[in-house]
Formats: sequence, C-alpha cells, structure tokens
Amino acid sequence: MDWIFKAVVTAVMVLIVMRLVGRAGQRLAGVVAALPTITAPTLAWLVHERGVTFAVDAAVGSVSACAMLAIFALAYALASRRVGNVASLLCGLVGALAMAFPAFVASSGLIVALTLALGCSTLALASISSRAIPTGNPCQRSRRSLACVAIATGSLTALAATVGPMLGGFATGLLSSLPLVTGAIAMMEHATVGPGAAEQFLHGYVWGLFGKAAFGAVFALLAIILGAPLAMAVACGVAGLISVARIPCRNPELSAPENHSLTRPE
Repeated sequence: MDWIFKAVVTAVMVLIVMRLVGRAGQRLAGVVAALPTITAPTLAWLVHERGVTFAVDAAVGSVSACAMLAIFALAYALASRRVGNVASLLCGLVGALAMAFPAFVASSGLIVALTLALGCSTLALASISSRAIPTGNPCQRSRRSLACVAIATGSLTALAATVGPMLGGFATGLLSSLPLVTGAIAMMEHATVGPGAAEQFLHGYVWGLFGKAAFGAVFALLAIILGAPLAMAVACGVAGLISVARIPCRNPELSAPENHSLTRPE
C-alpha cells in the first residue's frame, strides 16, 4: 500500500503548489515545488526498508539530479519563448537527458555532485527571466484540470519511487527528483496564462533547487553521524532557510490578478 501513500503525497503537493500559484504568484510556487517534499519521504522510506547507507547514496544521487532539473527548467523556459507547452516540455526533457550521464558520474562523490548541481542551477537562474509577463487569464485553470494533473503526477511518482530501489542509489535519487510536478505545472501555466507565467514559475523553481541540493548534501553528511531522523530534521531546516532567503514577493505588475484577465500587449 506504500505506493498509494506516495501517490497521495505527490498529488496533494501539486494541488498545494497550484493554489499558491493563484494566491502568491508563480515564482513563490516554483520555490515551493523545488522543496524536497517528495525526496524527503522517499529517503525516510529507504532508511526503513534498505538502511541508512542506501539512503545516503540516494541522497547524493538526488543532489546530482538537481543539475538535470536545472537544465530541464532552463531548456523549457528558453523554448517557451518560441513554441507551445508540449514542444517546450520535450525540449526540457532533452536537456535533462543530456545531463544524465554527467549527473551519473558526479553521483560518485558528494562534493562533485554538489558542484555540478550548484553550477547548473546558477547558470539556469541567470538565464531564466524573472520578469516575464503573463498574458492570459489564471482563472482558466479548471478544478478538473488540476485534479487530472495531480492524479497523473502522483501515480507516476509512486511508480518511480517503487521501482527506484531495485535499480540502485543513483536511480532512486534521480527518480525521486524527476520534474513531474514541475513539468505538469509549467505546462499548465504555459497553456492557461502564457509562457511568461511558466518562465516565472521555473525561475522560482531553479532558486528552490539550491535548497533541494542543500537538503540532500546535509542528509548525506549527517545521516550516519547523527542518525537518519535528526539528519532529516537538520536537512529540512537548512533547505527551508535557503529557500525562504529569496522568496520573491508577488508583483502585481507581473502576476495576473485572479479576478480579471490580462490581454496580450500589442
């Protein structure tokens, strides 16, 4: 029954993030989406099922995977300026796949993994615009659409978290960090509000990757020394502090209000 719990956790996370999009803006939602809300429970399950050593390997893998996530966000954001959401998603996936082998190699050591993750995240943060202007109406997001995205994303995440332990530490860390939530929300924002909304969301997401990488690194360093529960608590605290250090405030000029639509500038 674990897979049901994993699916529900992810689905609830999608709904929470989408609510934040409407109330607090795309960039704040992106920061929240990058938090280790899926990685942390996965590591906890791994400690229980496979032991601390395996969970540490998975944590290093999740740090290395942040490089792939940053390039995914970068490729999607750049493509969204010219093409639709489906083509942008494909570009993002191609970018992530291009980083798969470097991420796998980097997962052999925490320092290398962290260096690669921070380098790619810095590049993406500098390249993705934080001032892209949404052009559509956020009210176009229907409850049915949100539910479908949440259910599909939750199911895929549950599958990944279940299969991952059979493939090794790096695969588990990678699968627990797949941009399923990010890709789904970016596509929905792109389709309903405009590419500028997707780019704002991805800018916040990349900033959140710094906290996600810090979470994995702190857990990997402290799990054996302090024990998994305390290491998890410290890692979550560090990730939260890094993420909130630059949580962007909602800018009324850049985020579409909920009670009326914006028209595309001529």
